[in-house]
Amino acid sequence: MEEVFGSFWRDVLGDSDDEDDEDESYVRIRRPSRDDARAVPVSAPGSDELSDITRKSFRGVVAASEAREGTTGGTEVDVLYRRRDGTAASARVRAEDGHDGFLGKVLKSWTAAMADETPEEVEMKARERAKVRAEETEARRRKRRGASALAATSERVTKSELKRSASSDIMSAEQMETLREALPAMCRMREWTLTYSTKRDGISLKSLYRRSSGKENTVLVVSDSGGAIFGAFCTEAWKLHSRYVGTGESFVFSLAPEGMKYAWSGENDYFMLGAADSLSVGGGSAHAIRLEEDLLQGSSGECETFDSPPLASSDMFRVSRIELWSLD
Repeated sequence: MEEVFGSFWRDVLGDSDDEDDEDESYVRIRRPSRDDARAVPVSAPGSDELSDITRKSFRGVVAASEAREGTTGGTEVDVLYRRRDGTAASARVRAEDGHDGFLGKVLKSWTAAMADETPEEVEMKARERAKVRAEETEARRRKRRGASALAATSERVTKSELKRSASSDIMSAEQMETLREALPAMCRMREWTLTYSTKRDGISLKSLYRRSSGKENTVLVVSDSGGAIFGAFCTEAWKLHSRYVGTGESFVFSLAPEGMKYAWSGENDYFMLGAADSLSVGGGSAHAIRLEEDLLQGSSGECETFDSPPLASSDMFRVSRIELWSLD
């Protein structure tokens, strides 16, 4: 498998004013064997399959092979793009065939750029672009709307604070104190009560719902097998719901490997959902936190509700421990 990123057109054609072009996705292609490559047909200028290649759908271009015997010569390339239905695709064309419109401009610029570069230079630039992209992605994540760092406290936690926080098998007293400071003002001075714990109460989603009955304003904390600690503050009792519930005071957070809070983005109101087979916080293209019925595995992805990145060690994770705290 080879990852071919779609930033090439920005390098050779300049930035676009169209906001829809800010797509950082890429297309994965399989480099065919030499025999397979000979069997891939070359699309002629104006062919139907090339009509889907536009500035918005274009993702990249990569050299395919030198001209085959019996052909008119020239350099064959694979143009990578997204079809109208969103699926990844590639089309083989000959760079010197004089294609019209956007594709012709791409191939002309690509040919001119490649003529003055060695393969080593091309590979080095690709690595540099990947590094820049990774740095930009990380910078964007840190500037997410509603995201803020949970301030680490080096101050001694007082006995009264420890009493409010009790003792957690997942969080340190300092982590609990910094999390308490991130709560809405009306909840900061409330006593923390351990309503449910997989260590104490066993592994059962039904037990979690039963023990949290009537408990509004709760803090869900999860640790996974990769060492991540994350969770959510929710403003409704956890129970079976027919639809999403909650308020804009809800937020998700991570405590390890770093402390971050992600407040409501305003994109949707998918705050929390209790179902018979799962427990979910946030929604959209992915949940911020989803725990399966067995409470042994879950998932976490880019979530529109809180404009949050994946909180766990991996998109699909194995649960280590779960605690649900009520603020009474």
